[in-house]
Amino acid sequence: MPARGRRACRARLALGLLLLSAAAATAALRAARPTAGARASRALRARVALAGAEGGDESGAGDAALRLLRRSEAFVLNSVARSLRAAEESLAELGRRHAALGDARPWDGSELLLDEAALPTGERSLASTLAAASAAAAAAAAAADAADVAGGGGRAAERPPSAQPERGALASQLPEWAALEAHAASLRDVHLRELLADTERSAALFVPHRTGERDGEIAADFSRHKLTKRTLELLVRLAEAMGLRGKLRGLFRGELMNGTERRPVLHTALRAAPSDGAVFVDGTDVMPEVLASRQRVADFARDVRSCRRVGCTGRPLRNVVVVGIGGSSLGPAFLYEALRATHLYEQLDGVQLRFLANIDELDAARAIAQLDAAETLVVITSKTFRTRETLINGCTLRTWLRTQLRGQASDEQIDSSHIAACTADAAAAERWGVSRALTFAFWEWVGGRFSVTSSVGQLPIALAFGPEVFDEFLQGARDIDRHCLTAPFERNLPVLMGLLGLWNLNFQNHTARAIFPYCEALWRLPAHVQQVEMESNGKRVSTHGRLLDFHAAEVTFGEPGTTGQHSFFQLLHMGQTVPADFIGFAQSPGELAFEHTAVALDGCAVSHHDELMANFFAQPDALARGCTAAELRALGVSDELVPHRTFPGDRPSTVLLMPRLTAFAVGQLLALYEHRTAVQGFVCGVNSFDQWGVELGKELAQEVRAQMRAARSSGEPPRCALPSTARLLARYLELAAQTPPPTALAGGGARLPSADSAAVRECVGETEDEVCVLET
Repeated sequence: MPARGRRACRARLALGLLLLSAAAATAALRAARPTAGARASRALRARVALAGAEGGDESGAGDAALRLLRRSEAFVLNSVARSLRAAEESLAELGRRHAALGDARPWDGSELLLDEAALPTGERSLASTLAAASAAAAAAAAAADAADVAGGGGRAAERPPSAQPERGALASQLPEWAALEAHAASLRDVHLRELLADTERSAALFVPHRTGERDGEIAADFSRHKLTKRTLELLVRLAEAMGLRGKLRGLFRGELMNGTERRPVLHTALRAAPSDGAVFVDGTDVMPEVLASRQRVADFARDVRSCRRVGCTGRPLRNVVVVGIGGSSLGPAFLYEALRATHLYEQLDGVQLRFLANIDELDAARAIAQLDAAETLVVITSKTFRTRETLINGCTLRTWLRTQLRGQASDEQIDSSHIAACTADAAAAERWGVSRALTFAFWEWVGGRFSVTSSVGQLPIALAFGPEVFDEFLQGARDIDRHCLTAPFERNLPVLMGLLGLWNLNFQNHTARAIFPYCEALWRLPAHVQQVEMESNGKRVSTHGRLLDFHAAEVTFGEPGTTGQHSFFQLLHMGQTVPADFIGFAQSPGELAFEHTAVALDGCAVSHHDELMANFFAQPDALARGCTAAELRALGVSDELVPHRTFPGDRPSTVLLMPRLTAFAVGQLLALYEHRTAVQGFVCGVNSFDQWGVELGKELAQEVRAQMRAARSSGEPPRCALPSTARLLARYLELAAQTPPPTALAGGGARLPSADSAAVRECVGETEDEVCVLET
C-alpha cells in the first residue's frame, strides 16, 4: 500500500483513540452528574457538623454555613455540567474530523472508519481492539444517556416536558439553569447593537396582544433585551421544569399556593365574570359571595352618588377619605390617579377622593384639609383590622368627625353615617365601631397588595366615578387573566416579562429594574408595582425553606417620563445597567384643562403628546445602542470630551405601547404586573404571597414604645438591646419634652383633635402595648 494510504489510516487510528477518550470522559461525566450534588452536599454537611462540634457551637450549620452549602452544591453541579458540555463538544468536533477523513457522517460512537488491511501487520491488532472498544463505548454512552434522563439529570434538550425536579430542589440546581448560565456566557461579548441589526430576530420578539376591545391592544417589544430565540427556549424549559404551567392553573383554581399561611391565592376570582363558573375554596364555591359583595358595593355607591344615602346632618357625602396603608392604599391610589386624568374626570362631579396612609400626623392633616366633616365619608381599609397605623389614623379621623359635628348628632349617629370599612374581619370592625351596614367584605385568600379588584378598590372608585367604571377596569384585568392562563409561554406577555426579569437578574447580574410610564396619569403605578414585586418576591428561602443562592426579586423603582429623564437617566445611560419598562399610549388620555395642545417651536407646530412620545421612542434606543467614540469623533467632538460623552449602550428594556388610557387598559396593566410577579416567583420557587419580612420591625417598634412609656413615667433612661438605640431614644425623649405641642390646622380652620385620657381607644388590640393613645 502506498505510504499516503498508511498515513491516512494511522491518522484515523489516532483520531479513534482520541474519540474513545472523549467518549469515555463524556460517559463518566453523564454518570456522575445525578449524584455529584448529593456527594458534595454530604461532604459539606459533614464538615459543617464537625466544625460545629469542635467549636461547641450548636448553630454551626446556621445561615452562613447553609449559604456556603447551597452555593457549593450548585458549583459542583454547574462544574460537572460545564465539563460535560466541553466533553460533548470535543467529541462532536473529533467526530466531524473523523467523518471528513472518510467522507462519511459524523462519528456517533458506533463505528470507526478503519481499513485494517491498509495497516502494517503490527498495527492491525490494535485496530481490531479499537473497533471493539468503539462499539462498547457507544453502548455505554447510550446506557448513560438513558440513566441520566430517567434520573432527572438529562440535558435540557432531552428532559421530557412532564419531568419534574427533585422535590425541594432549587431552580439553580437544575440542568436547565446550568444551560442558561452557559448560554449567557456565550452572549457576554455580544452587543445589543448587533442583535438589533437582525430584523428577523426583532420581528420575532415583537409580541402583540389583541382583544375584542377597541382600546385593549398591547404591543410588547422585547427586542432590546440581550436574548435570542435560543434564550427564550431555555427560559421556557426552566419554567416548565419548575412546573410553571401547573402553578398558574393552581393559582386560578384556588389551590393552596401560600404554604406558610395555609391559604389559596384567589385575587383572580375577584374580577371573574358570572359566566366564568365556580371557584372552590375548601370545597365551597366562593363566586356567589364574590358577586354578591360586588353588587352590594355597587348599590351603596349608587345610593351615595344619588344622595339617597347622606351624612348625619342630611347633607350629601361629597368627600371620601380612604384610610389604609400598603396594599390598602397604593393600588386604589394608583387606580384613582390614572382614571381621573381621562375623560372620566367629568364623572367625579365634585367628589373629592383622598388617601391617608402614613402615621405621620402631617399626612392626616393634609387628608382632611379644607374638608367639611358633614360631607365626609371615612373608609377604613384593613384586612385584619389590626394594622396599627391604619387604626390610629382611623381614631384620629373619627375624633375629628365627632369634634366637628358635636351638637348636631350623637357619636353613634356620626359613626354609622360617616365611617365605612373594607375588611376580612367584620367582627373586628364592628367592635371598633363600624356599622355592619357600612362594612364591606374581602377575604383571607386575598393578599393586601393584590386586593385592588376587591371592595378595597371598588368602594372608593365606585364612589368617585360610578360602579360601571370599576366594572370596565375588572374587564381589563380579566382579559390579561385569560391571556396568562391560555397563551403559549412564547407569546404570553406576563410569562415573558417574568422570565426576562429572572434572566436579567440572575444571568445578566442586573439587580435593579425601573418602570417609566410616559403618561403622567400613571405616576402612582411604579409605587404600586414596587410593593407588588418587592414584597412578593423579596425572599431568602424557597417554598421548601431552602436558602436561595440566587436572587428572586429586583429593586424596583420608577418615575413618569420625561421627569425621570431629568432626574436619574444619567446613571441609567452611563452608570450601572438597570433594565427598564417603558409604557406609552398612542393617544393622549384627554385634554382636561384646556384645548391648547400644540405650540410653535422653531417654526413648527409641536404637540405636547408627540413631544412626549418622541422621548418615549428615543430613550430605549439610546439605552440599547449607545454612542461610540468613533461616532462622536465623526461628529467633531474633541478627543478631550470623547470619554465623557461616550454612551456604552447595551442596556436592556421592554417597550409596551397601548392605544389609549382607559379603565380597561388600567385593568390590563394591573393584571400584567401581578402575573409577571407570580411568574417570576413560581420559577424561582418562592412563596410570592406571604410577607414575613415586615414583622420584625413591628415587634421591635412595640418594644421601643414600651421603653418610651417607661422612661417618661419613671424618668430613668431607656434600656434598649443596642446601646446606640438607647442613646438616640434618650435624646429623642429629651428633645420631645422641650417641643411645644403642634397647632396645625385641619379642615375648616379646626385643629387636629388631641385627646385627653377619656379619648383613649382600644382600637388595635387588648394588651397594654396595643392600646391606641391619642397623645396631647
